[in-house]
Amino acid sequence: MSEKTADAVGDKEPILAPEEIDALMQAVAPSEQAHALLATLPPVAQPESVEDFDFASVESDNGPERYPLFFNLQQRMTESLNEQWDETFQRDVELSSEGIDERLYQEIIEDNKETKQVFFVYEVDGFGRMMVTIELPLVIAYIDAMLGGMGESFGDDANDLTPVEQSLAQRIGTGLEKLLLHMWKPVAVMKHHLSKLDTEPQFLAVTPVTDPCFSVKFGVKASDDLQGFVHLHYPRTFLEPVLESLRTSISDDLGNDPEWEQQLQKSIEQVPLTVRLELGQCQLSIKQFLGLRTGDFLPLRKSASDPAMLWVSSTPMFEAMPGSQDGLLAAELTNQLAQDT
Repeated sequence: MSEKTADAVGDKEPILAPEEIDALMQAVAPSEQAHALLATLPPVAQPESVEDFDFASVESDNGPERYPLFFNLQQRMTESLNEQWDETFQRDVELSSEGIDERLYQEIIEDNKETKQVFFVYEVDGFGRMMVTIELPLVIAYIDAMLGGMGESFGDDANDLTPVEQSLAQRIGTGLEKLLLHMWKPVAVMKHHLSKLDTEPQFLAVTPVTDPCFSVKFGVKASDDLQGFVHLHYPRTFLEPVLESLRTSISDDLGNDPEWEQQLQKSIEQVPLTVRLELGQCQLSIKQFLGLRTGDFLPLRKSASDPAMLWVSSTPMFEAMPGSQDGLLAAELTNQLAQDT
């Protein structure tokens, strides 16, 4: 190694000792021939400085930004979570998506040292394990709201859940199962089953500590004094079976959702309509109207054999013949009117 190279790398020991280099050269050819061969080669430019290479600092070229549909699914989850929290707290809870990052699992569990969290681990057949984390004060407030309280947290200094809170937190976890199933339905059927719930992550064993995860962050503001975060963590090994599907553009067709269509159809069928049967019309002056008495007849100027008009709200829909059935006034629909499109 030249003096210039030695200065460049500082006080670090060379990778190979001089005698090791000579031994390698002897294996290639006699020393004189090897040196003569090297002498014919142009000098290799040496770097001015050499720094340690950190593999963890290299950005992945296959991160969440490569999967547009994954972003779209998380927006679907944002809306579902917001509805769930609003319903539980019986007031408007601000819940918004804060973005998606790729992080090592080790970094995720170390977050618990700064902000105490509750870890919900889910098992999904054919995919493996994923995890939801909710900051501890939010879980305590959620439990308070479930029990009919104001949804306040009295555990700002708490480091764990009481046995009763642990049991009620299980209900929070099982409630998330349905939301996760609904979110993933356009891509795959994922039946999440809550397998573990804890405030200490050491023995959760969701994935090896060096594995990368797609971490989805949701900001929650239940009140001015109660704010925090909910995270969904998906190991890449968990997402592997559907990664190709997640490359789909957001604008592409996600397919039909039969359950959603049925619910929409059922909701539309329950919308009330105002239906009226119009026998005829006439015009009266104010004087004539004020002079009307019981027993007077209105000049409708319409033959008894002419059809009446059935209106739905402000739209004429059918011609009908007025009559009676079983002692009640009735109308027989005779003709459906064409509607302008």
